Amino acid sequence: MNKRELSEPILLELLKHAVDAIVDEMAIALVRTAYSNNLKNSMDMSCALCDAQGRLIAQGMTLPLHLGSIPDAMGCITRKFSATVRPGDVFILNDPYEGGTHLPDFYIFKPVWLEDALVGWAATIGHQLDVGGMTPGGNGCDATEIFQEGLRIPPMRLYDRGEPVDAVFEIIERNVRVPRQVLGDVRAQLAACAAGERGLIDLIGRYGVEGFRACADALLDQAERLARNAIRAMPDGRYGFEDWIDDDGIDPGAIPIRVTITVAGDQLTADFTGTAPQVLAPTLYEIRCLCLRPPSDRRRPAK
Repeated sequence: MNKRELSEPILLELLKHAVDAIVDEMAIALVRTAYSNNLKNSMDMSCALCDAQGRLIAQGMTLPLHLGSIPDAMGCITRKFSATVRPGDVFILNDPYEGGTHLPDFYIFKPVWLEDALVGWAATIGHQLDVGGMTPGGNGCDATEIFQEGLRIPPMRLYDRGEPVDAVFEIIERNVRVPRQVLGDVRAQLAACAAGERGLIDLIGRYGVEGFRACADALLDQAERLARNAIRAMPDGRYGFEDWIDDDGIDPGAIPIRVTITVAGDQLTADFTGTAPQVLAPTLYEIRCLCLRPPSDRRRPAK
């Protein structure tokens, strides 16, 4: 199957739903094998498939917020390990400065091989029940530096050619309060990656490596085209908005958030000039509250 054949809309739609079904199966495998309520009931996790280049091509029926971070995390893995990745390897990270979001979110990536060719990546994110640090659960609202928040894991191998890297498992075990649940959830993420690997190999077995590559290219082209068409439908111009987070829990001052959106043809630019610099404390909870409160209830700073 080639790009010309993929111009048939029915075939492309079938392949799109096939990769969507694979990532949904990954999510089901993760939920059914997880230990903690974070993953089993709250479903604070995500599953995805990437092509051999690490480009995101499908995402599961879980937490969309995570999935915008997959390309950055995947990029950190490929930049560090692209020359040495081997069949049976699995990679892990949680460091926000190297592709992660916050420390409780563990990213696990499994390269998918068909014979001697790297054909894709299965990816999972799981919010772990605890990650050490000064506060149980790893969400200390009064932390003032990342070292207080818990264990930082840079991009590294969790499995090396099919064998677990015991030192990494031991470091995690010694630095979390509930190692049974955390390591159980890590293994659930591994099970989900294995489900994604099986599904992708089966799909490629039906359509061939070149067919899958053409499918990935076509899906990404289609996504970009749809996004650009949506932007093009907006009137050209500059649109501004501002709001305030009440405070960061340590400094009582209000935290402004300002953005100017510029629409020009099929391009959209967001300019955050005027937004407050990085604050001392975490503000995730405040941001959630700000987003959930109706506009009439948002307090603005006194002038």
